This record gives sequence, structure tokens and C-alpha cells, in this order.
Amino acid sequence: MALLRGSVFTRRKITFPSYRFLARIVLVILIFPAKSGFAAQLAEVRIGSSDISLSNFSTFYARDRGLFEKEGIDAKLILVKTEAALAAQSAGDLDYTTFSTSVIDAAVKGIPARLVAVTIKQPAVGLVVRKGIEDVTDLKGRKVGVSSFGGLLHVAALYVLKHYGLSPKNVTILATGPGNSGIAALKTGSIDGVFLPAPYDMLMAREGFTLLLDVGTLYQLPFGGISATPTKIREKPGEVERVLRAVVQSGRLIADPRNSEDVIAYIIRLFKLDRTLAEQFYRRLVASLSLTGMVEMDKIRLAIESAVERGVIDKPVDPAMVVDFSVARKLDQK
Repeated sequence: MALLRGSVFTRRKITFPSYRFLARIVLVILIFPAKSGFAAQLAEVRIGSSDISLSNFSTFYARDRGLFEKEGIDAKLILVKTEAALAAQSAGDLDYTTFSTSVIDAAVKGIPARLVAVTIKQPAVGLVVRKGIEDVTDLKGRKVGVSSFGGLLHVAALYVLKHYGLSPKNVTILATGPGNSGIAALKTGSIDGVFLPAPYDMLMAREGFTLLLDVGTLYQLPFGGISATPTKIREKPGEVERVLRAVVQSGRLIADPRNSEDVIAYIIRLFKLDRTLAEQFYRRLVASLSLTGMVEMDKIRLAIESAVERGVIDKPVDPAMVVDFSVARKLDQK
């Protein structure tokens, strides 16, 4: 995954010896250089994410523009697989995650997780295919890749296939892994198509592959957010409020045209894009942002219905079991 050059990002390994199921997982902590004497005064908060993409852009921008620090928080952004992140959050080793659909899937199964804010209200994801495939229906009998099973790209892929009269019975879906793994699989011919978040779908189109579909034109459910456990919400409401205030304020700064040059420059460095692609990414990002930290409950119900269709649960549950927008609503009222 592309990272900023220079000293903006550093890496160190974190393990959680108290939990066997996490013992073999390497969590890559991306730490903004601490200011001497100041970081010690901040409350450390660990936020898990599976990659760096449009879905969690607001959270990374909030950290790198000092918005967490203004809230008295030392935000450690940790790269870890979705399933491991949710397990670590349940165990108390992570305070928050940047997931949305995966959190809803986990919560409906009884895992102690709640979606407390939505940062991206609909996905900026492209279905990228090799040459010769001109329609989604052409994927029948072929293979497509998603980053992982159960994640948002997998859910979106199932939705798109169903829309075009296809299913996993006639289109093989493979979990290729996050980041460049799906791109490599498409380039080597191991798969015929791949669902990629922006800006990677645009980069592949530039390399000569076909950007067959902008998934967000069909699938308009939450694409990124902030999750916390019910215990966290109950016992540390002030911390939750400060975290959400930083992330929501980040989204508003990104959407403000007066900050466009700074955001575009940040995109160029973060993803190593040229100016043209960075501007395209910026427009897609702004169009996808939730500036309130919330979405309509109808979208949450649709996400729950998707979980039923995929066999995650047998019947729909009350949205209150999977989301808690009380803090986000409080911030919006202010």
C-alpha cells in the first residue's frame, strides 16, 4: 500500500501476548512523529484499519492535520486484517476501527461492536477488468477478486453480481488480499476482474485495464466509519465524542473548497498520484463524504438485509443492535 515518503510514517510491530488468537498477527502502527514533551500529555487511542484508502481517508487526514491532538488524543492508526481488528477491539486491544459493513455483520452476530459514525456514505469503488470484457454479464464463468470475504468489497461484489443476474454459483469470487494483491492477480491473469477502491481503480484504468463499473452508482451503503464497543460508549463517552469530533471535522475540512489545494497535495503524497488523478480522486472523495457522521437508518436496514441474504444471520435485527449514532447526533446538534 502506498505510503507517504520521508519521516511522516514510521513502522513498528505490536503483539498482544494476552490473546492467543492474535499472537501471530503483526500490526503495523503508522505513527505521526510525536512533538517533544506534548505526546506524553495525550491519551493514546488505537484505531484499527485494513488499509489506507478512500474509506478511512478522513481518519488519516485528521491525524496528519493535528485534529486528534487538538482533542487531546494521540491516535495510533494500526493496519490489520478486518477480522483480527474486530477481534482485537472486542478484547480491548483496539479502541476503535474504521470499518462499517464489517462492523454491522459482526454486531448482528452478537459480537460487541457498534457503528458510531459513518465517514463515507457510499463507496468510491471500481470494478476493473481485463480487456475483452465489455459488460458485467461477461463475467459469467470467470473469476473476480475482492480483498477479503465479509468485507465491504465482498458485499458490494455480491450486490453488483445480483443486480446483473449473476451469483457466486456462476462467478467465482476469490479473496486476493488487501492492497496490491488484487492488482497483481489481475495483471498476472489469475483473475478476470477485481473490485478496487479509489484511487487504485483509476490507476489500473490508466495502465490499460477497463474500469467497467463505478460501483457507487449501484451500491450506496456506508463505506467507512468509526466503530466502538458498547462498553467503550458507556464507560468513555467523552473519549468517543472527542474521536468523532476530530473525524467529522476532518471530513468537513476536506469538503471545504478553501482547503482543496491542501487536500489534493496530501492525496498526491499519500497515494503517489499525479495532479490529474489526484483531482479526480478528490472529487469522488468529496461526493462520498458524510459531513454529519451519520446516514439514514434505511441504509442501515439495507445493510442488515444484505447480511440476511448472505447467510450471516437468519432474519433482520433492530438497527439499534448494530449502530449507535447518539454521539454523532449530539455533535451535529452543536
